[in-house]
Amino acid sequence: MAPRHFERLSALTDDATSRGATILEGGARDPGQNYFSPTLLGGTTPQMAISREEIFGPVLPIIEYDDIGGVVDAINAGPKPLAIYIFSHDAAVREDIIRRTSSGGVCINNNVVQFLHPNLPFGGVNNSGIGTAHGFYGFKAFSHERAILRDRFSVLRILFPPYTPTVKKLINLTVRLLG
Repeated sequence: MAPRHFERLSALTDDATSRGATILEGGARDPGQNYFSPTLLGGTTPQMAISREEIFGPVLPIIEYDDIGGVVDAINAGPKPLAIYIFSHDAAVREDIIRRTSSGGVCINNNVVQFLHPNLPFGGVNNSGIGTAHGFYGFKAFSHERAILRDRFSVLRILFPPYTPTVKKLINLTVRLLG
């Protein structure tokens, strides 16, 4: 890990623990090696900096909610996330969260694997990014399809001047028949 990132994660974790969060697992650090062990933080709140920033590291803040409505409200109160990770065996709960939120992607009972799947689009919405990447979807997103029509023969040509003697005869015949 880069020294700057190590310092950032350390500051976020120290701030959280000074505000009441507890290290449930991990927490070992070695500044000389820029080593930060995988860490679970319990008792974190949405107001803590670690809960409001993209972490990109081995620290997982856990925020407890009394019901799924609180989870959905918390997700919808902030910027749209790049991904929502739902860990639940209850299909109704999973579908409720998916239906009531917006995010770049959703991964159920796993994490990060949707990023690795070559046949799924990966990307965000609004603050978390625009467009998708990876595989076919990335190719489509970063390509411009250009339509080219070559009109080799068209009946429509008889509608536009200059009119040939044959087209003039057809126009006169049509006018007589309809008139």
